[in-house]
Amino acid sequence: MKSKLILSLIACGASLAVCQGLYAQDAATSPTTTGTGGGRQWGGRGGGMNADTMLQRLTTELTLTSDQQTQIKPILETEVTAMQAVRADTTLARADRMSKMKDARDTANTAINAILTPDQQTKYAALQAKMRNRRGGGGGGGGAPATTGS
Repeated sequence: MKSKLILSLIACGASLAVCQGLYAQDAATSPTTTGTGGGRQWGGRGGGMNADTMLQRLTTELTLTSDQQTQIKPILETEVTAMQAVRADTTLARADRMSKMKDARDTANTAINAILTPDQQTKYAALQAKMRNRRGGGGGGGGAPATTGS
C-alpha cells in the first residue's frame, strides 16, 4: 500500500514536471504575431507594427481597391522598417526616438493620403485619431493628424 502511494506521488510529480516543461517550451517558441515587423499591430505600446495586418485593416476600414492596396503596401513596409530601425537604435534619446518615429508616421500618412479618395481620406483621418486616442492621446506615441490632401 505504501509503495503504491509513493509510486503515485512520483507519477504525479513527473507529470507536473513534464507539463511545466512543455508549457515553457511552447511559450518560448510560439510567436506572438506573424508577418512583417512582429509586435503589436498599428504601433500600440511596446510593439512594432505588422504591414500586412495594417494593410488588411486599412482595406477593411477604407474599402481599398486592389490597386490602392498594391500602392499602399510598400509604404507600410517602409514605415515598419523605419520604426524597427529607430527602436533598434539604442543610442537615441527618448525624445529623438519619438521624433523619428513621428517623422516616419507622418511620411507614411502623407503618402497614403495621396492615394486615397476624399471620402477615404476622411475615414483615414478618423482612424488615425482613434489610434492616437488608444495610445493615450498622442503624448509621445501619437502621430500627426492625417492631412486631407490638396
